[in-house]
Amino acid sequence: MSLNTRKTGNLSNLWDLSDDEEEIDSKGSEASWNSIPKEEFEKIKAKTRQGCLCDRCERAIDPTVRPDFTSLMKIFSSEKLLRHAAIFAGTRIINEKIVDHFHTTWRHPMHMGVPNVECVSFMKSDKKVCQRFDEYMSELLLILDDPNIKPLWHGTTVKCKSLEKPCDPNSTESCAGCNILSKGFDITRSGSSTPFKRYGSGIYFAPNSSKAHSYATPRGGAGDLYTILLCFVALGRCHTTIDDMPYLNEPPYPCHSVHGRVGHRLNYEEYVIYRPDAVVPFASITYRMKNW
Repeated sequence: MSLNTRKTGNLSNLWDLSDDEEEIDSKGSEASWNSIPKEEFEKIKAKTRQGCLCDRCERAIDPTVRPDFTSLMKIFSSEKLLRHAAIFAGTRIINEKIVDHFHTTWRHPMHMGVPNVECVSFMKSDKKVCQRFDEYMSELLLILDDPNIKPLWHGTTVKCKSLEKPCDPNSTESCAGCNILSKGFDITRSGSSTPFKRYGSGIYFAPNSSKAHSYATPRGGAGDLYTILLCFVALGRCHTTIDDMPYLNEPPYPCHSVHGRVGHRLNYEEYVIYRPDAVVPFASITYRMKNW
């Protein structure tokens, strides 16, 4: 299953949707929240909504009652992941928030081109991808107050020519992007497209969409069409450095990830994880590059 959503014009706020468009299952919502420790919910609310108790903020961080998450709940089996996605979206509709995040995190000089978003897509992933992510977050929460989950970009190869129908991930002809979206990341293929691994054999992400674009290839042979992935990454405790560490195959103890800070060797920061269970590929965003 995949869900492709075009830009929705001027509709950019969750509360612009009319009540008859909402699909709310109050029993399902109550059961969902009863399965979540109250302390965890309060920490998330205090951190992301500044402890606001109004109905709007309570509703915004609950994916089970958000109309824009109805389809996503059929695609992703992790309640924790969807809650972080709802927190990320705030009162914005999720696909509109992704488009806005794409533009606001594009930091490279515009002489390389101007991105124009075509669509945001979600693909149903193997349940094991969400399951192992939940287990890893639980593992982190045993030793940390915050698993440090960030929405980060990943550039990859997407060969699909059609925006409406992704390639079959079970086919030998399937592209890297569809494989990642449907099966999650494979650490054994880390850095297969680039010989230089600044922080060793890990999975690389960028907070800047333009940084991820530099690792993307034209989609389906089209010279101006590209796709990058938005992922939710559990970074845990980061080892921050400005030095190259190409010998790594795991983060320095006692850390769970590496944060490459801007310095004398790096112009744009990046993050690296060394376990595929620390990330869920959430969405892809397809865009055209227009030259000035």
